[in-house]
Amino acid sequence: MIKLIVSDMDGTLLNDNKQIDERIYDLLPKMQEKQIRFVVASGRQYPSLQRDFAEHAKDIVIIAENGAFVVQDGKELYYRGMNMEQIHHCLREIAKLPDVVPLLCAKYCGYTDQKELYDLLTSPKFHYDMRLVEDLSKITEDVTKVSMIEVGGRGTTFCYDTLKPNLTEEMTLVISGESCLDTGLKGVTKGTAVQALQKMWGITPEETLVFGDQFNDVEMFDCAYYSYAMENAVDGVKQRARFLAGNNNEGAVVNVIRALTGL
Repeated sequence: MIKLIVSDMDGTLLNDNKQIDERIYDLLPKMQEKQIRFVVASGRQYPSLQRDFAEHAKDIVIIAENGAFVVQDGKELYYRGMNMEQIHHCLREIAKLPDVVPLLCAKYCGYTDQKELYDLLTSPKFHYDMRLVEDLSKITEDVTKVSMIEVGGRGTTFCYDTLKPNLTEEMTLVISGESCLDTGLKGVTKGTAVQALQKMWGITPEETLVFGDQFNDVEMFDCAYYSYAMENAVDGVKQRARFLAGNNNEGAVVNVIRALTGL
């Protein structure tokens, strides 16, 4: 019996236009009745995710920032952030990459020194809480990760291969979107956050269903028997999952949930 369902957002529960499959809202109270817990796990910031589920805050748990920040009904369950030395090291190394824009992510806000990125992330498409600043290196409080957007067309694989050898041992790097990569702390992943919730709630991997489409989702697959990669995921992600869901533009997450739970 499935007792825990965990879904990524971009490329998974959201379609390519960043619109949520609103059928999930109808399922949430039904999951509550069957004592099935629903968790959103994303590289996105908490305020953005909270807005998508504003009317259902009591029905879900939010894993934000790739597992660095976990919130249930407004209550912080877990947070692990970067220190000043780690932040500055990431910023210095990212600055060496051509055509890459850094983005500093904190618990309740994001920071950028680029007006174009600020306008994009505060638009209705993403509805991030953002601040436009002159110097990212001065932001050191509650920082969960340093992200970057590749804008020159070289691709995320080029950025990954170039940057990864230059990060310190305690840092990780993951491709989290078509043009986005995230640095973070070693041992902080969506998967470790899911494991912590499983332990807290007494739920086994055999009772867990997860969905994802990017490399920042693969640690979650190891936490669940019912691990589903999206049809639109890259091959490397699909190989880490046990099952394949349909396309994110066709409501595959909700379709699979209904099929497996009878809701």
